[in-house]
Amino acid sequence: MSGVSIIQFTQDQVRTLTGVSSEAVRHWRKAVPYLSSKSGKVARFSFEDVIGLAVTLDIVHSLGVHIGTISSGIDALFRLLSRIGPAASMSGTVLVTQADAMLYKGEGRSFTLAAPAVIVPLEPFVTKIQRQIMPTAKGPASALRPLAQKLQRKA
Repeated sequence: MSGVSIIQFTQDQVRTLTGVSSEAVRHWRKAVPYLSSKSGKVARFSFEDVIGLAVTLDIVHSLGVHIGTISSGIDALFRLLSRIGPAASMSGTVLVTQADAMLYKGEGRSFTLAAPAVIVPLEPFVTKIQRQIMPTAKGPASALRPLAQKLQRKA
């Protein structure tokens, strides 16, 4: 039996999950070295890449930061996310500077920065994307109620 396959997302799926426009992805590929390898119509993105794109969109749109200004930090963010995986990112917070990115687990320790940073909690992004991929039922009882009623009528 072979190993577990890693789910890869198409560009259309990534745009649907994150809200990132195709124009933004094309522009970011030029500015962020990590994304430059994800070119062409057959480009595939990992779950961690999807998280990175969602975080990048939030930084660019919410804070008005130009991608060219923070491209090295965003590149480091993608590389960090690909190393740590989705399980580690659930409770983490990333600190993205102009040149770097680091994970802060928030275990009561303080941190020292040598440069301004954007601080982004990853859990809301991970949760939102997971819910879009695997929607949860409203509850087992409510989901099964119509079936149970139908079976009772037949009995």
